[in-house]
Amino acid sequence: MDQTPEPTRAPFFGPLPTRGIWTALELTRGQFLFIVALSVALFVFIGGPLWAHAHDSHFWRINVSYAVIPVAVAGALFRNGRARLVPIIVATAVIALIKLVLTAALLVVIGLAQA
Repeated sequence: MDQTPEPTRAPFFGPLPTRGIWTALELTRGQFLFIVALSVALFVFIGGPLWAHAHDSHFWRINVSYAVIPVAVAGALFRNGRARLVPIIVATAVIALIKLVLTAALLVVIGLAQA
């Protein structure tokens, strides 16, 4: 009887990375992605769906979606036992920059789609 191993199939996608920018910020991957997703979701849905109000003032959207970031970061770092001022400021700044890029790209896409 032939005992050659059966060929294994490689998964279509590899596993998500366990280390990344969130590691340097002392957050877990889940915490990091949750905070980014929460802030972007707030931007998209505060005051009604963004696509229905693309040309309106985004004052409240911007303020609320950015205000949640330092609170969420401080909570996550407190839970990790790493709540200090500098890591909170750095993580907040990095996540805010990522959110800025994502929401600006989203607004461009929505603006082009509506043109």
